[in-house]
Amino acid sequence: MLIRRRQGSREAELIQQDMVDIFRSLVIGVRPVSRSRVGAWRPPVEVYESERELVVTIELAGVREEDVTVVVDEKVLHVTGARNHVCDDQRRIYHEMGIAYGPFEAAVFLPFPIELDDVEAIYEHGFLRVTLPRAQATRLIPQGTGESAQE
Repeated sequence: MLIRRRQGSREAELIQQDMVDIFRSLVIGVRPVSRSRVGAWRPPVEVYESERELVVTIELAGVREEDVTVVVDEKVLHVTGARNHVCDDQRRIYHEMGIAYGPFEAAVFLPFPIELDDVEAIYEHGFLRVTLPRAQATRLIPQGTGESAQE
């Protein structure tokens, strides 16, 4: 969700997000999702990692669970959906408009390999929490010559 405070600060935020998207697309090689849906807003996102997992929490107040789609691949977690504006035919004069409606999307680039089959998403009290377990590290197993096994 995007809350607009001042136009100047919003423009700086958009420029900063564009720079982050450009950097990520160059380093990771993934096209920024934010360009795929014209007019989509980006909800607030928190990302942290532990020894076992990456946890992504997205604030989606007022969004119905059935209006949220979560897609994950090896490099990116994509969350898309829509917050519908409940509108009646009553004429209104707004004094302040700070709630974003319509389509939204958030893309989180994954800093390490994850176990795709074990990803969990829980939507509760207006927050979507996606838990992405780290992939098991591969290790090289030394091979013996067979001579030491006979001794």
